[in-house]
Amino acid sequence: MFAIIWLVNIYQILLFIRFIMQWIDKDGTNQINTALKPLTEPVMDPLRPHVVLSGIDFSALAVSLILQVIVIIIA
Repeated sequence: MFAIIWLVNIYQILLFIRFIMQWIDKDGTNQINTALKPLTEPVMDPLRPHVVLSGIDFSALAVSLILQVIVIIIA
């Protein structure tokens, strides 16, 4: 159980970095953004049409929230 929670926490950190990077790296060419994209995009992409508000992509935060709810339920 601890390993699952640890992995979810690490993934949430990656999602947070992606969320911040959308302001720092508008064109998506930064090395950090490029490295994180294959790890986070498959999970964020299905939510993106539902959570973009005023041009800001909140899919990373939505995925993080969903993961946290899952951890609370299984813990």
